[in-house]
Amino acid sequence: MPNLTPEAAQARINRIQALYREWERLLPELEAAQEQWQHAMRLMHEMSDFYDREYMPLHQAIENGLPVSLATEGEYSIMSEDALWNAFQQQYDLSWTWLRAATRELDPQNRLRPDAAEASGQAEAT
Repeated sequence: MPNLTPEAAQARINRIQALYREWERLLPELEAAQEQWQHAMRLMHEMSDFYDREYMPLHQAIENGLPVSLATEGEYSIMSEDALWNAFQQQYDLSWTWLRAATRELDPQNRLRPDAAEASGQAEAT
């Protein structure tokens, strides 16, 4: 940094300090998001197990007159089949999005180089 003025140095220090402060504020939310993700995956695994083992026999029993209520609180009924398939697809898409984002950050070619990570993300988006 040739010809660095005290004002320019202070401005840069202030900028990076603000970024660090923002990171510190975000960190608990990011950690909570990881916990939410793990919880969501447990939900998905249970729904997937239900679909693989129980859905068809239960669906057939309902078709044959099993008197159950399929009323919901506003969401689609899991017995519509599309509801679970859509949830599985959403989980799949979101998993790949998170994996790609993490891989970009872990890739040594992109590590700590936001310009490279952003360019990589733009290339994938197209």
